[in-house]
Amino acid sequence: MNLEILSSPIQIGNKTAANRIVIQPMECNDGDSGGNPTELTFKRYRNLAEGGAGIIIVESLTLSYESRARKNQLKISEETARGFERLVKEMREVNPKPLILFQINHSGRISGAAFSKVVSLYPTGDPDVHILTDKEIEEVGESFVKASLISKQVGADGIDFKHCHGYLCGEMIRPANTRPGPYGGSFENRTRFFRETSEKIRKAVGKGNFLVGVRYSFYEGIPGGFGTSGPEEVEEDLFEPLRFARMIEEMGMDYINVSAGIPAVTPEIVRPTKNYPEGVYRHFGWTKVVKKLVGLPVIGSGYSYLRDGKNDLKEPDPTKKSFLCWAEKNLRNGYVDLAGIGRQSLADPHFAKKILSGNMDQIHFCVACGGCSVLLRSQKEVGCTVYNEYYKEVLRQARKEA
Repeated sequence: MNLEILSSPIQIGNKTAANRIVIQPMECNDGDSGGNPTELTFKRYRNLAEGGAGIIIVESLTLSYESRARKNQLKISEETARGFERLVKEMREVNPKPLILFQINHSGRISGAAFSKVVSLYPTGDPDVHILTDKEIEEVGESFVKASLISKQVGADGIDFKHCHGYLCGEMIRPANTRPGPYGGSFENRTRFFRETSEKIRKAVGKGNFLVGVRYSFYEGIPGGFGTSGPEEVEEDLFEPLRFARMIEEMGMDYINVSAGIPAVTPEIVRPTKNYPEGVYRHFGWTKVVKKLVGLPVIGSGYSYLRDGKNDLKEPDPTKKSFLCWAEKNLRNGYVDLAGIGRQSLADPHFAKKILSGNMDQIHFCVACGGCSVLLRSQKEVGCTVYNEYYKEVLRQARKEA
């Protein structure tokens, strides 16, 4: 079993990740009514810290409860700062080694209409969706800056500036954003918010050890989505995604986290399943072309589906299609710098520790059943519905109510 590169440290900015496994942000909808972490939240992240990954990205934290995707989404604000300070402290008491990053986000048109205000950058065809003014966009930018500073103050090692999965910043950069004025139309205008906000974030947090990176959807799979060549085009086009990667580096960011798709619209692009297992190869290809272009550390996605090789890829030898095989291969070939897991971290928060110590037979592998996604869509607390009895019961109740 070759773990030479997977188990090796890597420098990111002025910090060092102990190994190449990254816990990708997984929304679990278990905050309290004000967006504070609850005891269930603390327990989840203590388990992840104990699990030994090199980087843990804390799930999508909303800037405001006015527009949010989850009824009980965690919120990053002055009011919740004490709870997040406790979260970081408890994680570090369990294990001081992992880098802890906060993903900060505005939900935009994916906000839940039943409990918050749905907003967008350009008309959606729904008259109830509020179209943000330029001034409101500028105010959102200031909220990102404030959230970044709070993240630093409570002890996080950095932030993940979310530009993926159909949320507001992802909507901003896609060709379909043809709004008039400074924030729509040309690529320069569609990336203006990113450039301006990134510069302000860097100024606010300083040039020290606080990391700032970006996760973005390389290809969304919708007409006019990011990764296409125009407002009505749908075929994949690499020009703007690679141009954006270069821009991320030019803005002085510390890493790039590559994803794809929109979970609520193009889920098979986001997370490969038995219906489209070859989707993992697309993820590998996207990180490969990004890595060829930039010198920043690049985090890859799609690895959870690989398991121990018991998947639906057409390779007959399980050892040649497992997480371990592909992660080490892509790292060795220089196609990616870190391998990210999302669903797998719900199935087994100790995945990294087990695989790096050679205890493959002890891992609870994600079976890609989609139970966690059902819970998220149902606005329930999210966790693994295969290995965790608590979430099995939550899923049973969700199906009764459906």
